[in-house]
Amino acid sequence: MKTIAILAFFAGFYSAVFAQKYVPVIKEGSVINYDAYSKGLGQHVPLILTIKSLGDPVKIQWDVDGYGTGSFEIPAIALDSGTKLVIKQPDPDGVTKMKNDETLIVISKATFANLVKNNAFQLNGQKFTVSTDTAAYKINDKTADIFHAVSENGKGELWVLNNPDFPLIYKAKNVTRGVDFTLTGIKE
Repeated sequence: MKTIAILAFFAGFYSAVFAQKYVPVIKEGSVINYDAYSKGLGQHVPLILTIKSLGDPVKIQWDVDGYGTGSFEIPAIALDSGTKLVIKQPDPDGVTKMKNDETLIVISKATFANLVKNNAFQLNGQKFTVSTDTAAYKINDKTADIFHAVSENGKGELWVLNNPDFPLIYKAKNVTRGVDFTLTGIKE
């Protein structure tokens, strides 16, 4: 009887440990790859983003083969409480500074908290509601812990990594002007 109880405990422990989904740790030096689709140009663009600093401001280097390299700066207040997700076309070799309410590739921590607490949030002036999604989303061939949300009008969709410290966007469809993007890999 004691052996059965021990086996049941380890079976439960084993399934709990292996049922956890992957949440990559984003830190200085992390390299994040996206496929950005420009609706205006009708083409896919591979985008490489490297986290250079998580201080104030958050500094992210961008690289687009054939176009150039540069950096984005996101104020820490935007990462804490920003209400807009924007994609700005940067100038090669320049620094593109986001406003205090603008984020890039992440939603703010406050927006994420609303997503978790209320299953709803506001972004870019639109209301989003978390939806049930049974699809398996992969990052680096591992099933990732992702929230899926749909805008009130049903046109915008956002997939967000379950990471309250850095709520990285896995995929955005009809959320930013002219560009949809999908995460293709991360080097932690």
